Amino acid sequence: MRYKFICEYNGFAFSGWQEQLKNGIICEKTVQSELERAFSIALRQKISIVGAGRTDAGVHARGQVAHFDLESEAYNCRALENSVNAISDKNVCIRSLEPCPSDFHARYSAKERYYQYTLCTEQIVLGKELAWVCGYKLNTELMEKEAKFFLGQHDFNAFSIPRNDGKSTICNITEFRLETTGAYKRWHIRGNRFLHKQVRSMIGLLFDVGRGRFELGAAEKIFSGKFKGERTWAPPQGLVLEGVGYG
Repeated sequence: MRYKFICEYNGFAFSGWQEQLKNGIICEKTVQSELERAFSIALRQKISIVGAGRTDAGVHARGQVAHFDLESEAYNCRALENSVNAISDKNVCIRSLEPCPSDFHARYSAKERYYQYTLCTEQIVLGKELAWVCGYKLNTELMEKEAKFFLGQHDFNAFSIPRNDGKSTICNITEFRLETTGAYKRWHIRGNRFLHKQVRSMIGLLFDVGRGRFELGAAEKIFSGKFKGERTWAPPQGLVLEGVGYG
């Protein structure tokens, strides 16, 4: 029987989502490995968990979705949820645990991913673990205009860590919207899929445009292969996986 759940975690406490093995032994503490440990203890059997997205070290989540399979009969989901949350690291929790169709797949059934990235243009103490405190005055009008170049379907290979696995690097971005509250600049980013560090690369470019390092249209030049120069990569702490949509 297959079960799915939503999980929330503080990325600072983990080396990303995906389990990391060396010679068959877990070598880093990840969200996946911690949840598999907690579920395996609660259920007294080895559990393998599949997540919707492989967030990097330091990246947070409020709406990560995951699934796992059990060969035995149905469990009391509320009791199991409480047990896992009591056993696991306090920087991660699960909710909305429930049975799901056997053909549901947390990663491959997903139709969209929704992220938020928060910048702060003033020095702060409270909440700085969830924002990039950049220390610059930014031209948000230019940043919003630049963000429009990302909308639609593009090959985002130049906005990600290089890969040589033959898989597609084309993504469709359906939303790239700025919400400003005082010194906080929060970007809402939605798309069908995202490549490794793609969001942080896009935000880094917007930051460079907003502080006057690059002119408007830099993204278009990068897509066309006409851009030259070093670019900024936004740090992980401002990024949160807010939700996954299944249509």
